[in-house]
Amino acid sequence: MNPFLLGASAPVLSKIPISTGVATALVALLMLTHIQFAAFQQGGYLILAVSDFMGWKRKDERHNRFAHGLLICLGATFAFGSALAIFAVMILFLGLWSVFWDTIFRVLFWPMFVEAISFVGEIICLYTLYSQWQRLGGVRGLRVGLELLLFVNAQIQMFCIDVMASYMLTPRPSSDLALDIFNPTMIPLEIHRFVGNIAFAGAMIALVGGVRILWSKGSTSRAYADWMGHYGLVWAIGFTIAQPLVGWEYAKEIQLHAYASWYSMMLGGLSVAFLFQVFLLGAIFTVGIYYLWRRVRAGGVRAPALAVCTGISLAAWLLISTPSSLAWSYEDVFAANANVPIWQGGLLIPWGEMIPFKLVALIAFTGVAIVAITVYLKHLSRGHLTWGSAGRGQAVALIVVGVAVSLIMALMGYIREDSRSPFLITDQMLINQQQNFTPPSSPGPDLNGPGSGVGVVLPFGPPLP
Repeated sequence: MNPFLLGASAPVLSKIPISTGVATALVALLMLTHIQFAAFQQGGYLILAVSDFMGWKRKDERHNRFAHGLLICLGATFAFGSALAIFAVMILFLGLWSVFWDTIFRVLFWPMFVEAISFVGEIICLYTLYSQWQRLGGVRGLRVGLELLLFVNAQIQMFCIDVMASYMLTPRPSSDLALDIFNPTMIPLEIHRFVGNIAFAGAMIALVGGVRILWSKGSTSRAYADWMGHYGLVWAIGFTIAQPLVGWEYAKEIQLHAYASWYSMMLGGLSVAFLFQVFLLGAIFTVGIYYLWRRVRAGGVRAPALAVCTGISLAAWLLISTPSSLAWSYEDVFAANANVPIWQGGLLIPWGEMIPFKLVALIAFTGVAIVAITVYLKHLSRGHLTWGSAGRGQAVALIVVGVAVSLIMALMGYIREDSRSPFLITDQMLINQQQNFTPPSSPGPDLNGPGSGVGVVLPFGPPLP
């Protein structure tokens, strides 16, 4: 049986100059580390503006102290995190994947140009605040306005970066820039990262608060650390509430427009990593709600509603963490001829399926977290919390939430990028062969007469029958 004609000639492929494994490991190390800093910056700017505004209007010294400390931390971490990204672009992308970089630069020139302008704007706003904090305190409205402008610049920058990341996963076969920018996964990814970055920044603040509770000696420093841990966790849980819904929509768009990537995440080689991701999500909700309950209890209040919320969240955590099979992937299940439930001698665990069981768990997390945050803030408004009374258990809970959020941020990035494998740009450019080999829209001429053809064997998979 003759193969179909896919092209008149095979493309000349341009290999990367070093081992693909070494090159991808370098990118993973640099970019996943960069993500930790960048996400903290993106979310931290909003928390900075809100905290400084509250300190101004409420004349609250805790918020004033916190806002200044957060700004110092943002200024210090910005330089290192940005250096990692610049190094990755200049050395790795230009040096190793230069054909890819040239392609993506030509397709998305204007978003990348806007990203560069917003990056400069972010630097100007951040270091003006950093160097002129005390002077701007005399014109507090201007300082808060500059903080909001800093946040806006950072969000424009993130939007442009998300355009590139989403285009690589779900490119549109179009020369229309608007369609290239608003490709199928762009909006869900942007919302997902927007709320995720704020939750991440809050979790990092909570983690630092937890560590300071354990280290604090004096009552004043312990009270401030207790307040800071609580403040960061409210931001973290409050914005994580939106993640199940947004993440579900994002996964649905990937399923519809990049099915191979979706299959790899949910059923293929990345399914175990995805299971660990939802395990971490369950840990964030469950341990965070446990903290809310125990923190109110430390103030001498029973809070039975928070105890119930903790129990429901724990049950949902166990449900969402259950694997759908006892094999690494569905391919392994079929290879073992064990595509039946475990009680029939197979490898499948029916209550570990995404629908309906994990979906029910996600809905439970969202609903319970909304109730828990509402009840907790009610106790806070009634003066049931005494700062400085948090114990070691609450401090450890804050640290666990911070570590879990940090891990899930890195894991999300790994899953999204690796799901495209073996492509840099889905169906257009391979990781180890920097060449756009998209077949022509028409089959081309029949070179050997009717009923026969010349097949061009692509560098993956067998020829078509």
